[in-house]
Amino acid sequence: MTNRPALGAFFVSLFGCASTAPMESAAPISVGEASQQLDGKRYRETRVGIHIDAPPAAVWAVLTDAAAYPSWNTTVTSLEGTIAGGEKIELQVKIDPKRTFKLEVSTFEAPTRLVWQDGNGMFRGVRTFTLTALPDGTTDVTMAEVMTGSMMGMIAKKLPDFRPDFDTFMRDLKATVEAA
Repeated sequence: MTNRPALGAFFVSLFGCASTAPMESAAPISVGEASQQLDGKRYRETRVGIHIDAPPAAVWAVLTDAAAYPSWNTTVTSLEGTIAGGEKIELQVKIDPKRTFKLEVSTFEAPTRLVWQDGNGMFRGVRTFTLTALPDGTTDVTMAEVMTGSMMGMIAKKLPDFRPDFDTFMRDLKATVEAA
């Protein structure tokens, strides 16, 4: 049997694990602009924000309906499971159709914050959705995916540019919620 903590410690000592975000990662995510990619040391973040003319509950209902994702989100081919706190979901996307991402819903704070993630200290991906209610009954939605870990230096060059898919994801979300 492999001792996973010892193996992880070996890789940390071999590659180092400190991920350092660039200064701009502390800035709020802009709403209504094209997605951004921020690169740091063993750190990559893709982020985007959009304004939706609907209340947070309406956005949340679409965002957490796993079975419906392929019908409204043109970047997703399949999403299996239940989007709820502590649940596991399996996601397949057009940008990497041969891979199934096995994610855990680690934060589920209806209707304001949703986080799903996978990985470990060697490579971790964390996607965060934040819904902000505005006084006029509409919602600002941000989405950020942060990838970190000791293997990031080797993996980063193989990762595709997620910005076009992030922009499409948010346009699809906006169109679906506003059409309801």
